[in-house]
Amino acid sequence: MAGIPWAQQAVDRFFEGRHPTQFQCDQIAKSISGASNLRAVDTPGSMSYNVVCTGRRAGKPDVVVSFREPEANLDKSMCQLAKAIHGHLVPRISHAGIVDGADPPLTIYTMPYLQGISCLDALTCQVEMGQVAEARHTCFIRHLARYFARCLSKPLHTTTAAQTETLDGIQRRLALVRCSSLSIFETPSWWELERSLPALFARDYPQVLTHGDLSRTNMLVHEDTYEITGIVDWSLASILPFGMDLDCLFLTTGYMDRDGWHDYACRSRLHEAFWTEFWSASQVRDHVRQYKVRETAERAAKIGAILRYAFQRNADGSPSETLMSDGALTWSYLQAWLAT
Repeated sequence: MAGIPWAQQAVDRFFEGRHPTQFQCDQIAKSISGASNLRAVDTPGSMSYNVVCTGRRAGKPDVVVSFREPEANLDKSMCQLAKAIHGHLVPRISHAGIVDGADPPLTIYTMPYLQGISCLDALTCQVEMGQVAEARHTCFIRHLARYFARCLSKPLHTTTAAQTETLDGIQRRLALVRCSSLSIFETPSWWELERSLPALFARDYPQVLTHGDLSRTNMLVHEDTYEITGIVDWSLASILPFGMDLDCLFLTTGYMDRDGWHDYACRSRLHEAFWTEFWSASQVRDHVRQYKVRETAERAAKIGAILRYAFQRNADGSPSETLMSDGALTWSYLQAWLAT
């Protein structure tokens, strides 16, 4: 595989042993979009094949055609809800049918092409950064804060039965982690984290639209300013306690390499910029409420991180109830983040 870009490797894995082929999907995309040219997106998914269609008839704007496995299908109501909350940052999804004879099945969606590059390509992998780089990262963090402020400002209703089912599932997974042999979970802070879980489902704590995979690959930013220009792939979206996606604040204020996790030197300033912007955008000015919301949300973030990184994934990308192997790199994420 040497010399083949990782993005093409991901596309090759998607089509391995599959019908139709990449070429056939490209032809379908051209037919649906009326485009003369297309290219794969810069950051491909593992359960979808996505192409940007350009040169459309009558000067129509560029679109993305997405071929998705059943486990990665997009729920129309969730996508509409995300669009209502976050506006232009969320593409409007249209169902374009299924691929006849596809094995395994593929559903086709179309959506407007959002400008920007992924955070994976934008955010630095260096501890120290200059003034310009820090200003760009600060711009990104402030836009991230506004995203979470919109979520908090739009609490959603969910049934008691649904909340109970979600709470029980999380408690089972946390118990599995507690019973593991990993020493990072044998601490008073871990026990406090586990005991605090029911508070996330209390009547007075907001349940909000949660992306489910708010990773560097699913956030698009302006190439020069790092302003967020889009948030994509809502296949795992659900209604959860506020903060369950907030582990992305840790993920985007440092980086992982072969030597482990590294915080940015300006991490504390970035976190301060986040919360300052968050309180302003959410219009939460009462200091007592600020303290309560932040404390509870940061606990929710740690629980969300545990669910994402301590467990193997189900076919749809959600956390299973099988722990990752002891040597998995994701334990390094958790060890670094849970210590904060």
